[in-house]
Amino acid sequence: MVKRSPFLLFLSLFFFCLPIANAEEEKLQIVMSTGRAANISNEHIDETRARALEDALYSAALLGGAEIDGFSSVQAGSQLDDHFVVRPSSKIIDYDIVDERFDDLHYTVEIEAAVGELKKVDCQNRLFNTVTMFAPVFRVDEKIPAWLSHQPSAMIKSLQEHLARKPNFNSVKMVNVPLDPKELNRDKAYSYKALTSGTTTKVLNGDFALATTITLKRTVKKTSFQQNHFVDVMVESAVFVDSDYRTAEKVTHQAKFPIRNFLPTQLMSVLASPNPTKIQGNLSKLISEHAAELETVMRCTPLSATMIAKEDGLHIPIGSRHGLQDNRLAVMSNEVMPWTVLRVIKINADGAVLMPLNRKRSSAQLSGQRVSFLEFK
Repeated sequence: MVKRSPFLLFLSLFFFCLPIANAEEEKLQIVMSTGRAANISNEHIDETRARALEDALYSAALLGGAEIDGFSSVQAGSQLDDHFVVRPSSKIIDYDIVDERFDDLHYTVEIEAAVGELKKVDCQNRLFNTVTMFAPVFRVDEKIPAWLSHQPSAMIKSLQEHLARKPNFNSVKMVNVPLDPKELNRDKAYSYKALTSGTTTKVLNGDFALATTITLKRTVKKTSFQQNHFVDVMVESAVFVDSDYRTAEKVTHQAKFPIRNFLPTQLMSVLASPNPTKIQGNLSKLISEHAAELETVMRCTPLSATMIAKEDGLHIPIGSRHGLQDNRLAVMSNEVMPWTVLRVIKINADGAVLMPLNRKRSSAQLSGQRVSFLEFK
C-alpha cells in the first residue's frame, strides 16, 4: 500500500469520516474509490497493481465508515511518536475494477465496491404484499352451543377485513377454493377440476397464500356443586409463498373461554353463565391478534427469487409490484460461491433483470441460484 505520513493520514481519515457520521448502520451501499501505487520497477508491475488495488479497497472501506484510535509510544532515544489505528466499521462485500491505468510513475485502479454489513435482518419490511385467502377449515365440536357453532364463519370474515385494512396489503378472497398446491400447480389445460369448476386461481411469485383452520372444542370441569363448560379455541393459519407454495410459517393462537356454568339452581346457573356478547368480543380480540402476527410474518418474509440466465442478464419473476426499483441491490451466497452482490438493471411489474456487480461472475455461474433482496427501509 502507498505509504502515508501520520499527519496526511489523519487529515484524509478526518474528511472521509465526516459524511459517514449520519449514515445508516447495517446498510449496504455502492461506493467508487481510486487507489494509486508508485511504480518502483517495470519488472514488478503485478506487485504494483496489487498495491494500487489494495489502496482502492482501503479507501472504499473508509467510505463505508471508519473509527480512528490514537495512541503514543516511546521508541529508543525517548522519541515520542503518534500512531493512528484505522478500524473500518464496514466490510467490502464485493467489488469490480472499472478502470486501471499505468504510467511511468504510478499504477491507478478505480473500483466500484459494495460496502456494509450483511447481518441477518429480523424483518425485511416488504413494501407490498398480496395474499390470497383460500377456503378455511372449520372443526366444531357438536356439543358446542348452536349460537357458538356459527362463530367460525364470522371469525374468518373478521380476519379478511383485518388483513384488507393493513397498509400495503392486497387481500384476494378465494374462500370457496381449497388450497391444494399439487392441484393448483397442475397445468389447467389438463386439470379436470379446473375444467369443471372454472378455477384458474394461482398464486404468483412473491405473493402469499393463506389457509386457516378454526377449531372449537368443548371441555368440562366438574366439582361437587357445579359444572363449568369451556370452549377451547384454536386458530391456525399456514402461510405459503411463491408459485410453488413453499411453506413460510405457521401461525397459531389458542384461548379458553367459559361458556356455561351449571349450579344447584337454574337461576344461579343463568346468572353465573358468561354473556355471549362477551365471548364474541374475546373471539374478535383473538382474531385481531392473529391478523397482526400474520401481517408481521408476511411483511418480514425475505423477498427472494431464483435467477435464470438469459442473453441480457439474470431474470427473476418478481418486480415493481413487490417494491423493487432500478438499482436495487440483492445478494447471493452459498457454500461454494462467496457473497455476490447483484443490481437491478431492468424492471417491470412482475419481473426484473439483475447483473452481478463483479463482472467476473458469469450469468451461467449464477443461473439457478436463489437471490435475496436487502431490507426495505
